Amino acid sequence: MTDGDRGQLILVTALAMATLFVVLSLLVNTTIYTGNVATRSDVSESTEVVNYRTEAVVAAERTVAYVNRHDNDSSAVGVDGAYRALNESLRRGVANWSDDAAAHGALSGTGTETRVVTVRNGSRVAQTDAARALSSPGGATEWTAVTGATGVRGPRMNLSTSALAPVADDGDDVSQLVADGAFRMNLTETDGENRSLFVYERNDGNVGVTVREPDGTVRTCRAPDDGRVTLDARAATLAGESCPALGAFATTDDPFDVTFVSSNAAAGTYSVAVDRRADGGAFPSLSRDAGTPFYTAAVYTADVTVIYRSPQTHYNATVGVPNAGA
Repeated sequence: MTDGDRGQLILVTALAMATLFVVLSLLVNTTIYTGNVATRSDVSESTEVVNYRTEAVVAAERTVAYVNRHDNDSSAVGVDGAYRALNESLRRGVANWSDDAAAHGALSGTGTETRVVTVRNGSRVAQTDAARALSSPGGATEWTAVTGATGVRGPRMNLSTSALAPVADDGDDVSQLVADGAFRMNLTETDGENRSLFVYERNDGNVGVTVREPDGTVRTCRAPDDGRVTLDARAATLAGESCPALGAFATTDDPFDVTFVSSNAAAGTYSVAVDRRADGGAFPSLSRDAGTPFYTAAVYTADVTVIYRSPQTHYNATVGVPNAGA
């Protein structure tokens, strides 16, 4: 091979490699572009899925709250009949919401469905007289509302601040809260561990909440005194704002009793759900379906399957209704 032939061969090889690099560059750029477009599409679809799932769970939670308050009377149908009515009403209510949401989603080319898949029955203890102290039906200020429960949701309370006991400090000293007669709700386990939830008037005039855990950890939060105060242990909120202290209250390891102490130092409405059926002996101080306070059959927990379909996405998951029961 002559020097000229070798030079031509090198030139052809160089041109071929240059062409190959251009093609590879185009392929890489195309892949990057396609990946970016796909990522943006997935993010958009994920947002739609999250929005639908959130709306579905909120709808299920509201339906549980409604049926627990309106479809819980066992006086005419018995406890088993009450549970059947609760379950049927819950499934029907969620299905109706699902149908309405699906009709709306169909306009944008999506298919959705939410349905109840599991329900766990329990009982709800409640007081509905906003002016009454949280004493027993007979007026006892220290009393047991529930025995032998293994799960609790709530309590939810709406209390008059004028009835709360004033305390001498900001609520960090549990012994001072007890000495000052602050209202408290206890979860006392069979092994002796005890969780206490105190509600009181702080020395600065605000409403205080203190939770004492079995290991002695004390957590507090406060809210302005606006005449009434709401708290939700399951959602961990006080007056609508985050209160991490409450999140530590409704968790237990063993069966427990629910007791109220210094209940003359709080007045208002409340609701708490437990995993005991309404036909047992778990409510020694209460009457079923009527009284102040009282207990009823209730949905304790529920799970729903959430389905979302679009040309780009197929989502199917079973999720718990987080604040069911209370």
